[in-house]
Amino acid sequence: MPTSPYGHIEAFTVFLMQSRPGSILDIGLGNGKLGFVARDLLDVMLNESYRKADWKVRIDGIEVFGAYIQDHQRAIYNHILIGDAYDLVDTLGTYDMIILGDVLEHFPKERALAFLDKCAAHAAKNLVVFIPLGNSWKQPAIYGNPFETHRSAWFFDEFKPFSKRYALYNYPVGPYGAFLIDRDDYAACRADQFTQRAARAGNGLHPLRRRFHLSRESVGRIDLQPLSRHVANAEHMKYFCDTEFAEHYRLIAHLSTCFDHAALFDIGSNKGYSALALSFHPSNRVISYDIVACRELRYPEQLSRIEYRIGDVLQDPRLLESPFIMLDTNHDGAFEQQFYDYLKAHRYRGVLFLDDIHLNTAMIRFWDGIAESKEDLTDLGHYSGSGIVAFEDR
Repeated sequence: MPTSPYGHIEAFTVFLMQSRPGSILDIGLGNGKLGFVARDLLDVMLNESYRKADWKVRIDGIEVFGAYIQDHQRAIYNHILIGDAYDLVDTLGTYDMIILGDVLEHFPKERALAFLDKCAAHAAKNLVVFIPLGNSWKQPAIYGNPFETHRSAWFFDEFKPFSKRYALYNYPVGPYGAFLIDRDDYAACRADQFTQRAARAGNGLHPLRRRFHLSRESVGRIDLQPLSRHVANAEHMKYFCDTEFAEHYRLIAHLSTCFDHAALFDIGSNKGYSALALSFHPSNRVISYDIVACRELRYPEQLSRIEYRIGDVLQDPRLLESPFIMLDTNHDGAFEQQFYDYLKAHRYRGVLFLDDIHLNTAMIRFWDGIAESKEDLTDLGHYSGSGIVAFEDR
């Protein structure tokens, strides 16, 4: 859009104060809000230069949709280029700071990553990225601008390795991130990523993906149709039977096949469908806890391998002996943190599956704070974020 949320303006001013750039390239400048803030802070306030003739900071912009550009942007920016920033940035020199304000999500993912590399090569000090996080920010072409369509989804974990200073926000549509990225940190992190990729060679999988044989092919082979006869809620039937990797049911069913003759725990029964998926492997039992009964199941008497319970799961002595625990509760980060701390304090040795790790800022922070070996499995599970945590091997 030609505009963006306002909550991150304070973070932007902090970024500017920390970096004190002498030159800025604002990519996707839209209505010019960020350029105005930068000009007002850096030149008018800090340089005490309110007359345009006395401005010292160079602020250029790139905008793909020329109709957005009017006289007020031209009054603030030194130069404005119209066109595709992916190509135009290669024609420019370096800037102390390059701003990508709600830009990357408008590119397909691979092109966006290549574009981010290009921008880093032209940034002498910093990149600043403002971006919606998660899959909930759907946007078609609006304002008569075909480039407004969102073509990729982004997650906190993708920017955290590069950024030492960031801010997260909760907007009604979903979480949103503001990231200050030091150019040298970005280059070092990218070099590490390439090194790790080369070292993995083989099948290129993360150790936890190798350990549990996780891929789109393996998860895609899971057929939940036989179990779907127990789904009584018509709205949830399409979620339970999802084959587009937007839900987590096939993923947890696949994970259940990695254990034999085990008691698997499901915390947060809700309608009972996660426990149902976890019962996929016939040798296992599933113990499912909630604090209220809201199950909607057909033929529950036939689900003899699932034990649905109401109460405090932390009082169940079988919990810490389970090799696999699924946690899908309030998503406010509070109980999740309490439960994680409980497992650590009691030296749990198993695997914790977490749902909705990208749902909101509280869950993003909770996931980010986990020190154990972990893997983001959102590409195989729930669009709002799925991940596994491996405590010490059993």
